[in-house]
Amino acid sequence: MMHPSEERLYARVLTDLALVLRPPMEMLLNLAVKRAWRRAANAFGRLGRYQGRPYLIDPVDFPVTFALTLNKDGGTVKLVRRTLRPVGYVAVIAGEFVDLLALFDGSADADSTFFAGELTVTGDTGAVLALHNALEAADLRLADLLAPAALAPGLDPVLQRIVDWRRAAKRTGGKPHGVH
Repeated sequence: MMHPSEERLYARVLTDLALVLRPPMEMLLNLAVKRAWRRAANAFGRLGRYQGRPYLIDPVDFPVTFALTLNKDGGTVKLVRRTLRPVGYVAVIAGEFVDLLALFDGSADADSTFFAGELTVTGDTGAVLALHNALEAADLRLADLLAPAALAPGLDPVLQRIVDWRRAAKRTGGKPHGVH
């Protein structure tokens, strides 16, 4: 068990490291957004009046958050420092990283994730519903979100197993099935 001052230092170091790695991480995430847009541009039309409005995606187990804006060119993702009161976002969607990934790729049901308390949503619920509908119509895979295009086909099954494994571990108190 870490002392609270050690925990704060650890969190600050992780945040600083993530922010140092911001340019390559943003580049990969923005390429993924553009690739998804090219694959399913009309799906993102489901955003309607929320197109071009920023969403804050907050993986609570990560040291940073992600500002996601989808527009006619595909959109952008920016890493941003976590703040206590995020302002300027149409909605904030918070949860553990694996749950957010499962929502974005459609392998988790948004309603059951929300009602199970694994997801917190604040802001304009119409915007969240529009984003959900757009993502569902886009039929994304995990590799679309996390891997360079050339690696995506081969990595998708591996990434999906990792996310499924982590989500199962969460449900069973930290021990995935088959691990002792």
